[in-house]
Amino acid sequence: MSSHNQCKKCDEPYLDGYNANYDWCKQCQINNLKIISQLNWNENEIINNFIQEMQLKICDYFDIIFEWISYHQFIDIKEISNDDFIIKYSATWENGPLDYDDNRNEYIRNQYKKVALKCLYNSRNNINEFLNEVKTYSIRRQDDIPKIYGISQNPDTKDYIMVLKDGYCEKCGTLLINLLNNNCRLCQINYIENNFLNRSENKIIDDFVHEMQLKIVYSDDAVFEWIPIDQFIDFKEIIKIDSNTIYTATWKDGPLCYNGNQKEWERDPDYKVCLKYLYNSQDITIDEFLNNEVKQYSLSKINKMNGILGISQDQYTKDYIIVSPNMYCEKCDKKFTNMFDDFCTSCQINYLEKNFKNWTSGNEEIDHFIQEIQLKINDPYDVVIEWISYDQFVEIKENVNMIYSAIWWEGPLKYDVYKKEWLREFNQEVDLKISQNITVNEFLNEVKEYLTNKIKVYGISQNPDTKNYVIIFQHYEDCEECNDKYIDDFYKWCKSCKINDLKNNFLSWSGDERIDNFIQEIQSKINTPNDIVFEWIPYDQFDNLKVIGQGGFAIVYSAIWKDGPIKCDFVTDKGWTWIRNSGEKVALKCLYNSQNISDEFLKEAKAYSNTLHNNILKIYGMSQNPVTKDYIMVLEFAKGGSFNDWKNKNYNDYNWKTKILTLMDISNGLLKIHQNKMVHRDFHTGNILFSNPIYIYDEIQIYISDMGLCGEANNTIETNIYGVMPYVAPEVLRGQPYTQAADIYSFGMIMYFVATGKQPFANTVHDQYLLLDICKENKRPEINEQEIPKCYIDLMKRCWDSNSDNRPTIFEIFDLIYCEI
Repeated sequence: MSSHNQCKKCDEPYLDGYNANYDWCKQCQINNLKIISQLNWNENEIINNFIQEMQLKICDYFDIIFEWISYHQFIDIKEISNDDFIIKYSATWENGPLDYDDNRNEYIRNQYKKVALKCLYNSRNNINEFLNEVKTYSIRRQDDIPKIYGISQNPDTKDYIMVLKDGYCEKCGTLLINLLNNNCRLCQINYIENNFLNRSENKIIDDFVHEMQLKIVYSDDAVFEWIPIDQFIDFKEIIKIDSNTIYTATWKDGPLCYNGNQKEWERDPDYKVCLKYLYNSQDITIDEFLNNEVKQYSLSKINKMNGILGISQDQYTKDYIIVSPNMYCEKCDKKFTNMFDDFCTSCQINYLEKNFKNWTSGNEEIDHFIQEIQLKINDPYDVVIEWISYDQFVEIKENVNMIYSAIWWEGPLKYDVYKKEWLREFNQEVDLKISQNITVNEFLNEVKEYLTNKIKVYGISQNPDTKNYVIIFQHYEDCEECNDKYIDDFYKWCKSCKINDLKNNFLSWSGDERIDNFIQEIQSKINTPNDIVFEWIPYDQFDNLKVIGQGGFAIVYSAIWKDGPIKCDFVTDKGWTWIRNSGEKVALKCLYNSQNISDEFLKEAKAYSNTLHNNILKIYGMSQNPVTKDYIMVLEFAKGGSFNDWKNKNYNDYNWKTKILTLMDISNGLLKIHQNKMVHRDFHTGNILFSNPIYIYDEIQIYISDMGLCGEANNTIETNIYGVMPYVAPEVLRGQPYTQAADIYSFGMIMYFVATGKQPFANTVHDQYLLLDICKENKRPEINEQEIPKCYIDLMKRCWDSNSDNRPTIFEIFDLIYCEI
């Protein structure tokens, strides 16, 4: 009898959990490939043996199946280059390569695939030399070695051909592995160097500039340059740090930018920059300056905190200068609050106070409340809450339930990111919510409740005749069925109607009053049409259960949910409506001895996410095993498994930008937890899941999971120690309560894992001696400072500071990482 980690056909063990999830057994697949290959063998035994040897190298369901490919399969053949040894072609492969369909659990052909053909002259007589060349390519999709689909043969010349995954550049003939602006990256960089760039007249520096330019991956990456000092004007000293001075200045020509509309590179003139003067740097070698100072910066122009545009040199002192995007406000010389939009919170609040100060509600408590809300502005897209004189409203019409529509003739304030000022949106249609017969405190509590919802509140007013206070918010259309306001005009989505629709048309119930009330409570928190609908799911809805994890408290299965979760979709003649996404793969977390539902079970269920776009694992609902009576959480299935497993398959191809993107997702998930005034308490790489087994930008989500220990941040009674020792904060190891700062310590250890690929203290026994070293000796994992940027190390060390008060908040961490992208 096969276990969950053995193939049902041959009883051989699956190589890992990924392949077990997709019923992908290496031995069975190789046997199948032998049958397929026999139908399409080459006449040469050496070639056939080599193909079988290559096929034996497959280890995962997403590896390339190496094949003999008939030459007649290629159409649209176009010669790219031709020399004394090699001819290169582009072509289309009609049948296309074999790709594993993880829904059907079988290989299918990806037809009409663009490929490159590399033909070696006289390879019919030099088979071994040809096959040695083939071995330099890879069938592993996740590594950074050029990929190969198989071998073919020209029927006329009898020369053998390599069939490669990526096409060739028609200009230079190089393989198009990494594109820049949908063009050959190497050609683009050569074009930039030949048409735009200055030379330093120092070979070491010019070679370094070229090396940095080869790191350009995206069109919005900075084109690193040597910039003559006379390009800078309007110098202004900002701050002295140690032996360095930071200036702001204007770069006359400005950096190179790619114009996507014109399909060409052009300069962005009069560009504000920061100049970091390294005094006495003429006394260090050029290599020391370039490798120790310059290499730690990022080429991302959005990353103003650690971005770099180039280097320069003072013509008199000969001190070197690092040129980076400007990150200081021209008016107050403080760092921007929002680097992306050059937004300075303190200046904007001063601007609002200076230009929009002639107001008062006549009530000190309300005035203080409005000022308090305005002081929280830290983003140009925040709404400015105002006191609005009632005579600003015209065309007032009563709708329903004391809600009126009106035209606010002066309109709300909106920040113009180009003009860098607040402007009015005149004649804006708004809704007025009249509050009758309530105290000021009750009214302000009502305003706070609106502020926590998705509805955009513009301000407060008062009817001069009735003295009733008024909440002004964004206008929403009325629901055609119940006359309540749509929460979303685009989807025409009415929350109350949709919840009633759920009850009448979609939902099953558990029959347990406490559970059904809990489900209804979760459903009542739906605020957008894309939120997940939490429901009771009958156990007979699940097929193909397979054990994928087991612990002391629970067992986890993968399963197919036959009907699938409810999602919002556009249906002809119905518009945007809810339908089921049938055949969804899910994870079932079954808690042992949970026949009597506990507060802890419900607390964990509530801690998971019902929102599509955040980095906490999603929960679809609850179920119950009819035999054991144990309750089950129905969770999103993460195909990529835990960070630990995912790293083993992807780390060699895990570049620095991808690492930072990963950290941003993880920090965003922790930010959501801390925003809700919660603490995770068991935060480590085993509880971080990936939606995809390989990293493909925009096709992967990262989730924080295992929310069972998540608790309120103000709970100072709970002192039990949970988790993996290297990730547990020293104060917790000493018996103090978990706090949000303890989660930050854990995040610092995750940063270490991301940067190095190693678990903290991996080569140390996790015993009482390590505990003492962490708590008393402040022992931390060893860092190779040559391999990791200094700014990254500094943040990591702040996170694992032994004094929890010195650790940054997750809000600060998220902002720093966001600026790093």
